Amino acid sequence: MAEALRRLTGRITPPRLLVMSFSGAIGVGACLLYAARTWDDEDIATSIVDALFTAASAICVTGLAVRDIDASFSPIGQAVILILIQLGGIGILTFSNFMLYVQTGRMTAQQRQLVQESLGALPSISAPRLLVRVVAYAAAIEGIGTAALTYRFMTEHSFPRALWLGAFHAVSAFCNAGLSLFPDNLEQYRTDAFVSVVMMILIVAGGLGFLVLTDVGGWISAGFRGTRRRLLYHSRVVLVTSAMLIVAGALAVLLLEAGGVASSGSIAQRTVDSLFLSITSRTAGFSTISTGHLTNGTLLVVIILMAVGGSPGSTAGGVKTTTLATMSALLASRVRNRDRVELLKRTIPEETVAKAMIVLAAFLVATAAATTILQVSELSGPEHHLNRARFLECLFEVVSALCTVGLSTGVTPDLTIIGKLVIIACMFVGRLGPLMLATSLIGPTRPSELTYPEDNLNIG
Repeated sequence: MAEALRRLTGRITPPRLLVMSFSGAIGVGACLLYAARTWDDEDIATSIVDALFTAASAICVTGLAVRDIDASFSPIGQAVILILIQLGGIGILTFSNFMLYVQTGRMTAQQRQLVQESLGALPSISAPRLLVRVVAYAAAIEGIGTAALTYRFMTEHSFPRALWLGAFHAVSAFCNAGLSLFPDNLEQYRTDAFVSVVMMILIVAGGLGFLVLTDVGGWISAGFRGTRRRLLYHSRVVLVTSAMLIVAGALAVLLLEAGGVASSGSIAQRTVDSLFLSITSRTAGFSTISTGHLTNGTLLVVIILMAVGGSPGSTAGGVKTTTLATMSALLASRVRNRDRVELLKRTIPEETVAKAMIVLAAFLVATAAATTILQVSELSGPEHHLNRARFLECLFEVVSALCTVGLSTGVTPDLTIIGKLVIIACMFVGRLGPLMLATSLIGPTRPSELTYPEDNLNIG
């Protein structure tokens, strides 16, 4: 029996273990949330699906909601949601490996491999030290965010309530979850610059990735010690790409929302609104203005920002900033007739370029498949021409779920059971990544014994 168990454990690769862990957490979370719900729904199937949807949204740090979190779940249920967000943000296996390391003081080779695959690798930091730093950074940033938001919420609520609101929103923001205890998300704090700035800092910190945070932390420490230390190439690409996306997204919103809901208020207010939307669209899902009232042009920009998402090894989803940077470098290299893909005075390996192309292709296939299913399940009926305007809403919902963003035009609560299950699947695939999910199902690649002859193929 023991030998059979060891053989079974040996067959569980890190990708499969990750899929099993997230699946199990969603199942357990759904059961707990169903028991902690406060609504009395006669339709048991809908109630179970709503609990499953909320659990998947929390553990996949997406933020889409079919129920008002504060009104629909007891304090215990809200605590379960917060725990699921934290586990999904840091990573279930990252957290479990950290607890095992704290208890035993050592890590197996498989654990070290899992940590490095999930978070990335720093040449000067071992896997155990990286794991400790990840948890320390998360605790420190979330703690500071909790203190800042609690200070603000104390002007409107009692200290226990303000502390709970501060902790919930700080963790949700850093983990890029987007779930809120306010029925209108953060729209009531649109004119509150303090809340907006704190939330933006937490979102950006969570979306950069733990590898970048650790690298930047070491770079700052070296500066204080008076020594020079260069940031990793990965960190430089992530920071430059993220900054360009934030600025470009904000400028696009300012331009496209002229006369729209984001154009009201002073220039300073509109700038903050545009920056917040640009940042939260990348993967956080919080909203200070109603997403459903944005112009079509702005919704298209938001879809593009959601598709890009955050950075590898972060709490964010999407195809990732490094994929966008690699594909942009590929296009620029081909335009200049360069045979190598170059970015920031470095050559990107062909294997990395191929992986970026596969990630982008997998995302496009998943988006097309899910959107098509929603077109059938949600817009059925003989008069299709009357529902044509909802195509953008369905596409927006799919990209938001697949990239674990959580922004919605307002159609989420009205989805059918099939529609909700499709969005749940999108959130699950988006959090794990299409490649990770495919690897867990298919297994590792094996070299082919046969090599076919090359032949020409006309392209374009």
